[in-house]
Amino acid sequence: MSSIEEIDTDETFTSDYKSARKDEIDDIITATTIAQKKMENSIFEKLSSTDNGNIIEKKKILNFLMNGIERIPMSHQGLDSSKVWISFWILNGLDMLDSLDSYPNISSRTSKYLSILQNDDNINSNRENNQGGGGFGGGNSHTSHVVSTFAAVSALYVIGTEESYKTIDREAMYKFLMRMKTKEGAFTSEDGGEYDSRTTYCAIAVASMLNILTPELERGVADFLLSCQTYEGGFGAYPFNEAHGGYTFCSVAALSILNSLHKIDMNSLHRWITFRQSNDGGFEGRTNKLVDTCYSYWQGAVYIIIQSYFNYFKNQEQGEGKVEQEGLLFNQNKLQEYVIRFCQQSDKKYSGFSDHPHRGKDYYHTCYGLSGISLSQYNEIGKVIQSLNTFTNTFEQPSPPITKKSANTFTISKNNNNNNNNNNNNNNNNNNNNNKNNSNGEEQLVEPIHPIYNIKLSKCEKGLKYFYSLNSMHSNNENK
Repeated sequence: MSSIEEIDTDETFTSDYKSARKDEIDDIITATTIAQKKMENSIFEKLSSTDNGNIIEKKKILNFLMNGIERIPMSHQGLDSSKVWISFWILNGLDMLDSLDSYPNISSRTSKYLSILQNDDNINSNRENNQGGGGFGGGNSHTSHVVSTFAAVSALYVIGTEESYKTIDREAMYKFLMRMKTKEGAFTSEDGGEYDSRTTYCAIAVASMLNILTPELERGVADFLLSCQTYEGGFGAYPFNEAHGGYTFCSVAALSILNSLHKIDMNSLHRWITFRQSNDGGFEGRTNKLVDTCYSYWQGAVYIIIQSYFNYFKNQEQGEGKVEQEGLLFNQNKLQEYVIRFCQQSDKKYSGFSDHPHRGKDYYHTCYGLSGISLSQYNEIGKVIQSLNTFTNTFEQPSPPITKKSANTFTISKNNNNNNNNNNNNNNNNNNNNNKNNSNGEEQLVEPIHPIYNIKLSKCEKGLKYFYSLNSMHSNNENK
């Protein structure tokens, strides 16, 4: 094998690179730089406009979402395998705006439709390439898929009635999840399907929501997820993949459910995600990629899980209740400005959120845009992370409820920043001084959601209480 001295090096290239002027490097044109320039131009146009400002146009967003319950636009009609996800995006969006429960017959309609997507344990045993039933498909007559199953269970949680809870066949679900389990500790998407940290999170989240998370189901899962953390600090889809915001959320959230956050290289993760908030205010999913509205939830939730983890140890050192919450680890003001001011797309009747300022609104980005706004508005939302495992073990609510009446909130629509948000005050006073919104700050609050499940806190707590009042799957097996 060649020695180091024998390896040829391009000294001319190295010398030229070191002496190159900064503007010459910055002028390198790629598809990403072109898209970034287009986005910056769109943001500049929004900043120059007096329309909308930093106001969440709730009535128009509700019109957009409610219209989707009755009819889907042509742009979405090709998404047959995503029907269950479209249902969740719309229902969850309405619930975050506190307007779902009053919709006529929404519980019976949703429960009946999603029951059609649930695959019966007996019927599906005869299907080719399917060894059994359980779980939900993405659309009518589709075989069960772990990710679609998570969407269906989440949608039924959002409905939050006994009728919706009883739609779920927990025994068949447990069999389905065990069938998806791999020797690596991951979960495949479907019979014969792929596996990654996303499918694994969906399986663990469903199991924890339904009180069927047994030691057998957990075995090896944390080790697989930990192997997905990269040298950058974030997590990839599976080992040796590039760090990605969506997969980072899935890994970190699942490890939080499994009480295994202490096994993460947390400092490396914190460093990686700190650099994911761009000057535009939004979060990017990967290094040197464009920001996207949906990452206001995927990345925003990771920040909150990290902060909750650090605060837990501070409380251990300083004493419970002595750690003051001084705002979140990311720039809340800039994030809300990106989502609300730059990516809210409105016309005379409808409003919603897009991924980028120059794109059209859709249900996906409207849902996760609202989710990101919600997370950024409640400075103490991390307390529910610390309480999750305590709740599932004791069936009690261990922390005070976080509601829109909570004092420690932050909205960009307020004329002055929240006094507790010193980390935002330094750079963003000008934004608030220019804000001409006279509406009450509380009117601009979105309902608080659980960072791990993306479900309104009150519905999440209600669902957990219901399913943890039932026998766990482990107890059922012991009694047989």
